[in-house]
Amino acid sequence: DKENHIASLHLPQMLYIWPYFAFFSFPLLYPYVLNCLAPQTSLPRYLRSGSTAEKLPHLAIVAIVLGIIVAIVHNNTLVHPFTLADNRHYIFYIFRILLRHPLVKYLATPIYLICGWSAITAVGGLPNTEPLPERDSISYDKNGFQILPGLPKPEEGNRVSFVVVWLIATTLSLITAPLVEPRYFIVPWIIWRLHITTPRPHEGLHGPPTQSNSWLDKIKAIAYKEHDHRLWLETFWFLAVNFVTGYVFLNWGFEWPQEPGRVQRFMW
Repeated sequence: DKENHIASLHLPQMLYIWPYFAFFSFPLLYPYVLNCLAPQTSLPRYLRSGSTAEKLPHLAIVAIVLGIIVAIVHNNTLVHPFTLADNRHYIFYIFRILLRHPLVKYLATPIYLICGWSAITAVGGLPNTEPLPERDSISYDKNGFQILPGLPKPEEGNRVSFVVVWLIATTLSLITAPLVEPRYFIVPWIIWRLHITTPRPHEGLHGPPTQSNSWLDKIKAIAYKEHDHRLWLETFWFLAVNFVTGYVFLNWGFEWPQEPGRVQRFMW
C-alpha cells in the first residue's frame, strides 16, 4: 500500500526513540538519573558517580534544546492513520494519551530530553563510581578501577565521532518514516547497546577481588561489588518484559465488533 507509506519529514521520530531506549534499557540508565536527582551521600557506593553532574549540560543549552524539541513537536507532529486504526498495538494507546489533550504532547518534551541525555551519556562511557578511600598504596584510574600490573585498563567509552555518526545514521533512517512503530528503533537500539561499556568482572567496581570465604561476601561480589549489577537488572527486566508481553498476548484476547468470533491479541 504505497499511498500510506509515502516518505515525509517526520522529525519527532528522533524524540520517540529516546523513551524507547529508556524503557528497554532503564537498568543501564537509571544510575545517571539518580546521580542527578539525589545527593551522592544518599546513594549506595556502587551507584555513586563523581562525574555525572559534570556531564550535565549547561542550563542555557537545556533551554535551547528544549525549545527545539517543543518547536518540533508543535510544527511536525504527524499522526499516521494506521497509528489510531489498530487497537491491538501498544503504540495505539501511547498516542491516545499524547492526543488526549493538546497540551499533553508538550508535557512529554522534558521526558524526551531526559531520556535522550541519559542514553547519549551512557554510550559515552562508564558511570564513574566513587573510589574507595584507601589510595596510599593502590592506584586507581578515573573510573575508580584498581590498576593492577599486567591487567588491561577498562574501556573508557566511545569516541565522539562514533556517537555523531550513529546519531546521523539513525536520524536519516527514521525521519522519513511517517508511521511510528517500535520495530523501527530496534537496529539503532542494538548498535547503541553493543557500544555500552561495562567493566570486566575480574577488574571489579570497587578495588581488588574479594578474598573472603564468607558466602555473603561472595554473593555481594557476584551481585555488584565485582560485577556490574546493571547487567543482572537488565537480564531480569528483559525476562519480565517478555513474560508480561506473552501473558497479555495469550490471556487478554478480545473481539472486534465487526469480526465476531475472531480473537484479537495485543502486540508490539
